[in-house]
Amino acid sequence: MGKKFLLLGLLAIAIRVPVSQATAHIRSITIGKFTYRGTGPQMNGDGTFSEVSSYELSLDTTGITMEPISFSSAILFVKGTEQGSAPITTGLGCGLPPYLAPCDLRFEGGPRSASFTLAPCAKLNKEQELTQTCISIAVQLVSSTGKNFSFALANGKQFCAYGINNTFLLPKPGQAALEPRCAQNFCKGASVPIILHSAPAKSCSQ
Repeated sequence: MGKKFLLLGLLAIAIRVPVSQATAHIRSITIGKFTYRGTGPQMNGDGTFSEVSSYELSLDTTGITMEPISFSSAILFVKGTEQGSAPITTGLGCGLPPYLAPCDLRFEGGPRSASFTLAPCAKLNKEQELTQTCISIAVQLVSSTGKNFSFALANGKQFCAYGINNTFLLPKPGQAALEPRCAQNFCKGASVPIILHSAPAKSCSQ
């Protein structure tokens, strides 16, 4: 009799575990990656050189959400400068024609004198050698309404996200600027995942 109750108890536990795992609250989802691709010298029309940085934002929620997520803009902040995009989605072509390639936004930063909107992440010295100067780069994704919003995950469950989502690319501990260091007159870059953290469910139902 005791063995029978023990078997039933173990069976009940075995049944309950998958159910509790299935109903576990998802605290965050990764929807892409931001990459600082690096900085190199670029020749100007007058024969002089300017430092030019390249930045890339890639978004993709295939297999994560039922439909692409929409944002009113993606804004990049670099050393006191900023540049934003038009309304985009995480779908093919960022929801913009021709819809053929994954969502991939590219930005460039350089001296204002060369008509760049964003600042570069490295600077040329008198010897025309580059030194990394970026302490951090921020990427901000703003929802279509600017408020917290919800969408369906691939498993059908609703995910409530914050209306404004910030991602920071920071130096490694103990370093004054982004790594790796510049070598052979080129500063290599670094990347960070774009993560949406869950907001209180009630904030999406208002």
